[in-house]
Amino acid sequence: MKKLVRKLSDMKDFYKSQKEVLKILEKRNPVIYEVYETRHSDKNGDLCYTTTIIYPGKIGKEYFMTKGHFHKNKNSAEVYFGLSGRGKSLLMDKKGNKKTVEIKKDKIVYIPPDFAHRTVNTGKQKLRFLSVYPSDAGHDYEAIRKNGF
Repeated sequence: MKKLVRKLSDMKDFYKSQKEVLKILEKRNPVIYEVYETRHSDKNGDLCYTTTIIYPGKIGKEYFMTKGHFHKNKNSAEVYFGLSGRGKSLLMDKKGNKKTVEIKKDKIVYIPPDFAHRTVNTGKQKLRFLSVYPSDAGHDYEAIRKNGF
């Protein structure tokens, strides 16, 4: 199992209010989210699964959130299963059409192929969810960092 920790310093380009980001980073560098990944291989047909924990909090008017990404393999779908907490999964296609889906305990969220996705913790507790996707899906964070969500 691989653990990934994203702090505000890792996420600073993904929030609109750079003034607020810099103000917070002067005092502290909070953890925004953690991902625990299990990957058996990168082979076509294999699956990767993760548990993501997004902490409660805000940067200006924006809630703590994941970076968001497209899959490099455009044919890759993904499924989330809510474990605890409350939030929203934001989906966006290449044309900029957006959709918001609630994520909470026992709720399944389907992310179609070639849709960017980001998840936001809108609650007061940690948001935890399981995700499953093809091991060869890949992640394109750069498109979101450059163009926003």
